[in-house]
Amino acid sequence: MKLTLTIVCVMAIALLNAPAQEKQHSLEITTGYPSIVHFAEYPWTYRTIEMQWNGQTYKEHYQPGINIGYTYQWRKRWEVNTMINVHLTIMDINQYPLLPGADGSATSGPEAERQYDWNADPTTTRQTDIYGAFCASVRYKWLVRDSFSLYSALGAGISLGFPIPLPYVAPIGIKFGKGKVYGIVEANVSAATTFGMAGIGIRL
Repeated sequence: MKLTLTIVCVMAIALLNAPAQEKQHSLEITTGYPSIVHFAEYPWTYRTIEMQWNGQTYKEHYQPGINIGYTYQWRKRWEVNTMINVHLTIMDINQYPLLPGADGSATSGPEAERQYDWNADPTTTRQTDIYGAFCASVRYKWLVRDSFSLYSALGAGISLGFPIPLPYVAPIGIKFGKGKVYGIVEANVSAATTFGMAGIGIRL
């Protein structure tokens, strides 16, 4: 507890004592492939793979999420980023009819699947769910140039569909552009995205 309070106090002092010209606020809008914990939002199926169960097949469609982030630079090389993620999960559920004479009494196993007419036209319904995540990280810019900077980030986050704290790890990211609007590309693993994200930022 004492160590945590010490770290918080040191960070607060660093923020307060940072030169005004180094401080900067930004908004970032990015997108990327959904987090790997997306598996847990529909644990009974697999990505883009159809499976059969109880006369049904399921196929999940993945939609890129939208991330809205706030970044505060308190030193030339140091930034804090907080990010809210929203993404859709879309599932097509195909229901096949029973074969003539089948009563549907078997509800699991190979015997149940043999009761359905898999060659018939199924009745399809679409299920859409909205999920989200919240992440916070600290960025360190290890290469700073006039028109771009390279950084790494470390933090944590949580997904609403899988509410267990998860690490936010970004081995490398790049911010490019000298004006009010800049581009950002980051390779990361987090509760919001997997593999990476890209988008734009606006310096306030």
